[in-house]
Amino acid sequence: MPILRRILLALLVLSLAPSAFAAGPTLLFDPATEEVISQDRAGEPWYPASITKLMTAYIIFQKLKSGQMKLDQKLPVSDLAHSQPPSKIGMPVGQTVSVDFALQALLVYSANDMAYVLAEGADGSIPAFAAQMNAEAQKLGMTGSHFVNPNGLFDHRHVTTARDIAILASAILRDFPEYGHYFSQQYLTIGKRHLANRNSLLRQMKEADGMKTGFVCSSGFNLVATATHDGHRLAAVIFGANSGKHRVDLAQMLLVDGFSRPATPRPKLQSIPNEQTGAIVPTDMTSQVCKQKPVTLAMSKSLGGWGISFGNYENATTADMALRGRMLSKSGMDLPGTPGVIRLPENRGFAAAMWNLDQAASEAACTRYHAEKAPCEVIPPETFAKIAALVPDPPPPPVTVDPEGDDVSKPAPSAPAKKKKKN
Repeated sequence: MPILRRILLALLVLSLAPSAFAAGPTLLFDPATEEVISQDRAGEPWYPASITKLMTAYIIFQKLKSGQMKLDQKLPVSDLAHSQPPSKIGMPVGQTVSVDFALQALLVYSANDMAYVLAEGADGSIPAFAAQMNAEAQKLGMTGSHFVNPNGLFDHRHVTTARDIAILASAILRDFPEYGHYFSQQYLTIGKRHLANRNSLLRQMKEADGMKTGFVCSSGFNLVATATHDGHRLAAVIFGANSGKHRVDLAQMLLVDGFSRPATPRPKLQSIPNEQTGAIVPTDMTSQVCKQKPVTLAMSKSLGGWGISFGNYENATTADMALRGRMLSKSGMDLPGTPGVIRLPENRGFAAAMWNLDQAASEAACTRYHAEKAPCEVIPPETFAKIAALVPDPPPPPVTVDPEGDDVSKPAPSAPAKKKKKN
């Protein structure tokens, strides 16, 4: 190992407190050869958060290449897209944006609203786009992934593995090098505003050249990072870091270490076995990174339609664990309803449930769950109405971190000033 690189690696290791290391899986790999350099639990399920937007971009890149979409094509902002929570651009309903702008907003600023604009523009609806996401994942061999939406906002059924994300990142870099500038772009310009790329590794490590950050309370701070040294590109996947700064430092440490290693025969990404979906439940990082209770209880106004219950429990945490397991089973993956934990009246505990189904779907779901020897009870609309009437809504959880887990402490750099011509 060159002496300067050894010193840098040592300094990085010393600068990282034990709490800075990712609670989730990590993976260092060569995206050109799909060889694994190092990995820790890379087949374990995790919530991808906005890393999801790599799959959204992959599908849009495919449609651009095939001519089904064009970069200058105008896409409308729907009510649904506009309603997405931050991180977002906030374009008004009915306004149009180009595919090129939407991709910049998606991959530079991680805009949740633009993910929906692109998905609706590509396939007409979010369910149709999610189905294509899962179909593409299957083609790529991402056997531990299941997507529900194009922006990565939390859903019990929206999961992936570091192995799968590495396969996806490799496919993007291999198949669509012409769109690599979206991942290295330093800022997004909107009028006089310059919104910094969420990936601060681009500013911290001179060799860094992409790709994507991700954060929700349940996932912790995620990052896919690429860097190129002496013409050789490596990539790292970090899941479950405790802060935005920690995920960047850990990615840099892995990348520096990877560039120092000699070329040797290595296993391929596909050789890493994924855990069977539903066999284990992804770790919930909420209490660690958001400093709030790990379970957000359902709001009474959201309860409606027919539904199913997976049992009543003494505390919300146990109910949530039961719910996560049920949602990741074969019977729960594609249910169209809303999952959540409900506080029961008269201090009778908490229910793991799903609602906004119709009667037929509820009955069919319970039949499938019973076949899996899992508890399931059909809940009629009037029961949800009684619960809503008797149980007050819990207060909303406090927002203690940036919606995208941003670690940018300074404004984005200004756009380069144009030189004035001398008279």
